[in-house]
Amino acid sequence: MKRETFEECIRKEHLFETGDKDMALVEELMKLAEHREAFWKSVKEKSKIYPSLFFEGYYEIIKELTTAILIMDGWKALNHECLFAYVKEKRQDLEVDFEYLLELKDLRNSIDYRGIQVSYSIWQENELRMELTIKRLKEYVQAKLG
Repeated sequence: MKRETFEECIRKEHLFETGDKDMALVEELMKLAEHREAFWKSVKEKSKIYPSLFFEGYYEIIKELTTAILIMDGWKALNHECLFAYVKEKRQDLEVDFEYLLELKDLRNSIDYRGIQVSYSIWQENELRMELTIKRLKEYVQAKLG
């Protein structure tokens, strides 16, 4: 699958600099991500029954935290592919696997737009890695918030 590069996202105006570093919005996105994370942890025993929902829920946390990072930098992405293209281009210091983020996006889109069900084994294969990605993104945002 061909991916949109940072340059293509800029050229297509799917990614652009706003200059607005809305730290209040960053804080709200951080609270929302933490709220979602607390919810999914509180119902963890249901993951065997609802693995697709868990996968999708963890993906949303990753997306919100990544969006917060763009906002801190004064940027906006109009789609998830360009959101991750920005992080890959501008935030190497995050030390996250950018290709993995795109794989997560693809699987999440298969769930949301094609009705694909994620098996419990796929959820198990991704759970720890998604949790570690969330942890790293949260640490990064928290450090920038001070």
